[in-house]
Amino acid sequence: MTPTTRKKLEIIIEAPLLGRVEALLGASGARGWSVFASLAGHSSHGDWRSDGLSDAQDKRLVIAVVSDAAAQAALEALTGFFQDYPGVVYVSDVTVLRGEKF
Repeated sequence: MTPTTRKKLEIIIEAPLLGRVEALLGASGARGWSVFASLAGHSSHGDWRSDGLSDAQDKRLVIAVVSDAAAQAALEALTGFFQDYPGVVYVSDVTVLRGEKF
């Protein structure tokens, strides 16, 4: 197997927005992603913690490894999305085996 470079998208959003972000990723050509619950953090708005009572303010971390074309499409869609909703996107180059999976 030959290592291949792909893009890794790390997206932090509020939990109620997860379905919308997943739909954007799918429409952008992402073949898969993983979602992780965030327990606590700090931002320009201060500290936050998951209180377990409601997921309304809870955060989710979505990680997707995608092709360059899918990354570009996702970033364009997310740019518009984040004009209306809070969130953060990190993009980095990663080296993967089985690049055809992404």
